[in-house]
Amino acid sequence: MDRATADAIARIARSKGRRIVCADGEYRTWLSPGGAEIWLHYPRRAGDASAGRPLEPIDDLKGMTVFQRGASAIRMRVHRRLSWKPENALDGVCIASLPALRRKGRAMPFVFEQLGYAVEPMPTPFEARVQVAGLAHRVWAYATEAEFLRAIPSQRLVARGSIAAMEPDEVADARLIYRTKPGALWLVTGVIQKSIQLRNPLADAPYYWLLVETDRGQIDIVTNPDVIEGDISVGHTIQTVVSMAGRIIERVDGA
Repeated sequence: MDRATADAIARIARSKGRRIVCADGEYRTWLSPGGAEIWLHYPRRAGDASAGRPLEPIDDLKGMTVFQRGASAIRMRVHRRLSWKPENALDGVCIASLPALRRKGRAMPFVFEQLGYAVEPMPTPFEARVQVAGLAHRVWAYATEAEFLRAIPSQRLVARGSIAAMEPDEVADARLIYRTKPGALWLVTGVIQKSIQLRNPLADAPYYWLLVETDRGQIDIVTNPDVIEGDISVGHTIQTVVSMAGRIIERVDGA
């Protein structure tokens, strides 16, 4: 961890304005004017050695979730919620399914890291609307669908509009740059509906928020300019490998 990152984490952790305390510890959160969010994970239990002493911003940090507020709101059924790291009960994923595209089709399994996983209990299963945001490892953009079909390598040749679960070795050419949760690595292919450059005030660096239309609905994509190949203008076709996170907006009545 470089000094600038450590200093940014310490500033977030020491802020008294955005603490979320729950049974398994607490989150310290940060929100930028452009909608970027960082949730720092500080798990604690009553019997832990850390209980009762002041929190150490770096030493006690067990994980973090990066997210971007956006425009997506996908309906899905959440079947299970799992905390996947024994040392961090604040870090968890949702195992869900997206509705079938056709009347006699099958629902599609969908896994994402849940923002604020431990904030409140959520007995499963339930129907929900979820804002999903993909943190891009790599982005390829094409002016037309024909250009996309000519240029895409065979291992990533899928229909425009599709999303597909991936294992890291299946997208080795993407050169993954972030650690991803089990099952939460996705290949998203669609059409750019919105493309806005924003600025991260912590790093004083630009990044892009994209709203991408897929067969399963709109998905928010966040990307560093350094990982983009091609022109990410509105209307262009995009394919991207992302680590997927989601915020449960609401449980749907009648679930």
